[in-house]
Amino acid sequence: MAAKILTDAIGMIHSQTEQTTHFPSTLSVYAQRGGVEIVDRLADEWRDLCDQSADDQPFYRPEFIRAHIRAKIPGAKVVVITVRQEGRLRLLLPLVEELGTFSKVPVRKLRSPVDMHCGRFDAVRCSGPESDAVMSATWNYLKEMDSWDLLQLRYAPQGSAVSRLFSMAEGEGFLTIQEPGRPNPYVPVPAAPELLERMPRSSRLRTKLRQIRRQIGEKSPMKFYRVDQADPDALDRLFALEASGWKGQDGGAVNCNPSFRQFFRELADSAARFGYFSLYMLEVEGQLIAAHYSLVYRERCHSPIVAFNEKFREFAPGHLIVGEILRDCMARGITGYDITGEDQEWKMKWTDQALSVNHFSVFKGRIGRMAYGVGVRLKPSLRRILS
Repeated sequence: MAAKILTDAIGMIHSQTEQTTHFPSTLSVYAQRGGVEIVDRLADEWRDLCDQSADDQPFYRPEFIRAHIRAKIPGAKVVVITVRQEGRLRLLLPLVEELGTFSKVPVRKLRSPVDMHCGRFDAVRCSGPESDAVMSATWNYLKEMDSWDLLQLRYAPQGSAVSRLFSMAEGEGFLTIQEPGRPNPYVPVPAAPELLERMPRSSRLRTKLRQIRRQIGEKSPMKFYRVDQADPDALDRLFALEASGWKGQDGGAVNCNPSFRQFFRELADSAARFGYFSLYMLEVEGQLIAAHYSLVYRERCHSPIVAFNEKFREFAPGHLIVGEILRDCMARGITGYDITGEDQEWKMKWTDQALSVNHFSVFKGRIGRMAYGVGVRLKPSLRRILS
């Protein structure tokens, strides 16, 4: 009987192109379904809304989501929820609709179209007094959709629109799970050169880096430069450098997976076209010893790919390039350096600040309750009994 219920529920996913619900205060909520072409269709309005948003990051822009879908989940069933006020876009939430499992229970998922390479995810929303009404309309619409048992919103920053949606679900008694992700290190860029001389935080490391710069300078001066275009040769050098180290051995380097290469190449093209791509390179005697793939956007520098030459490990190339990037950011008026990714020990030598990230799950209906019960209640009980 349970198997029939699961089968029937999964079969309820439909392929409609658009649903519309009208809410008070002139708000209308839409769900558009299709492929990646939906992203293209909404792209101009989407970017305008990003410009108006209080928390606008490159990870939330249409070109970022488009590159991810095209490279990593081609053929995905895309669902984009929009909220409009008198025709004007006030919120946009991109999702992917798919069949999956939770604790081996088949479920219909709506999830954020991101992975660990995306840094973080959020709905794009307007700022201002109507923001609360827009968020309420979004959640009221989501909870009435009949096409999901599990809503998964991963890599959401603290205080994000997505975290607001999660709080609304929790407040209405939905079964939920909140899992903290690893914090993302954040370095405030010094406003004056003398403040930069006090970085990194460890005086021992500062002394070591000064000695290394002198030592390298006696042989051949370091060459640090920035590439603002999606130069294929420069990107190939970065990807090869990353693959030469431990990431290549573990299979996590960009060159180890064609979909990774496609994603980061397309993202570089788009980011360069819109003026926020920077590829930082550090060379010694013509050899690339460190490189960062960066997105410099709204006075903040993000680095989703960092790589260094492990043959030059004794010269601390990863720290050397961070110091040079901070100097470049200071000269350009950039106020924050977001070393995108987990709070690894080497990153935290530059800062004591980190951005919180959470993974949210909301369960709905009979199938959702079953999945939650198996994963959160039954499995832990069985493990305790067996142990």
